[in-house]
Amino acid sequence: MKKHVVLLITLILLFSIFIYFYFRESSYELEYNIDGLNIIEKYDKDLKAYYFNIEYQENNYELVSLDKYTTKRRLINSVEISEKEQETCFSFQTTKINLYDICTNNDSYYVSTANNKAKFKTTDTYKNIDIGQLDDKTYLLWNYHDFIYLNNTTKKTLKLFSKDVYNMPLIYAFDNYLLVPDYEQEYIFDEIYLINTKNAKITDINLRFDVYFNSYFLGNDKNNVYLYDLKENQEFYIDLNKKEIYKTNNKILIDREWQDVSNQNFQKNKPTFSESKSIYFSLENEKIYLSIPDGQAKTLISNREVTELVYNEGLTVYYISEDVLYKYNPYTGEEAILKYSEWNFNHQNMIFIF
Repeated sequence: MKKHVVLLITLILLFSIFIYFYFRESSYELEYNIDGLNIIEKYDKDLKAYYFNIEYQENNYELVSLDKYTTKRRLINSVEISEKEQETCFSFQTTKINLYDICTNNDSYYVSTANNKAKFKTTDTYKNIDIGQLDDKTYLLWNYHDFIYLNNTTKKTLKLFSKDVYNMPLIYAFDNYLLVPDYEQEYIFDEIYLINTKNAKITDINLRFDVYFNSYFLGNDKNNVYLYDLKENQEFYIDLNKKEIYKTNNKILIDREWQDVSNQNFQKNKPTFSESKSIYFSLENEKIYLSIPDGQAKTLISNREVTELVYNEGLTVYYISEDVLYKYNPYTGEEAILKYSEWNFNHQNMIFIF
């Protein structure tokens, strides 16, 4: 009887180990041929992303999928190629993941929906902000003296200053928080406001040290937010749990590892915290491009003239064109979110999305 119990336990353990290793995420790279096309398929478990490279007529088409990991391999089943004049487009039949259509024209790569432009339709208005197609995000919009707090359930005004502030270069957003120094002070500040975007509450943090506005935020490590005072050559961090500021040695966080930085490097290069990303969006010559780590191509995602790249999350990116905030995703296309006439003239640090 005891032998049977031991055998059963052993089999259960072996089966559990097999299941664990079979379903455990693991990076891989493989090469295969579909419909005469050479395809390189990779998964990066650290970046949690699938990457594909497809060779066709001396062009390399680079695509990314951020869909959930699957144990299946060879995820592209078939490829449909359409050619018209100088344009070549690819669409894909896939298993377990999604891939957007991609095109090329004279060696320029672009998502097939790059030319589709959404029209703004006003559904509501609040404090001179025209509201279009809101999603599930919360928006904080600066109107020079207040933050307009908008989401699908709430519209309210968050008052900070008694005078107009037209530029706020020193401001920091992360998770569900926005940190705003007291811009009613001049040259230096010893007070900073913490806005909780989940409940629209404002906390006033009094600082033990005077910090010059000639500073910049480095990034955050959990609830500690770091900044460097270029005037005083001093790095600080603000503990948001304790609502307190501390001096610290010169260092920044690169791919979750601390690195020492000299004052000269801070002054010359203004380094910030950084971490490897699965995809990158860049604004070049008023156009937004998508690229992948170590990729060779940049893929155009919109033919609009863009003035500000505001925020991105996964494959979704928000940007300003003229006085409208747009949202774009290669699977759903472009959506017009908000419209504010002031964005024609001032658009930097005017919109924060959570």
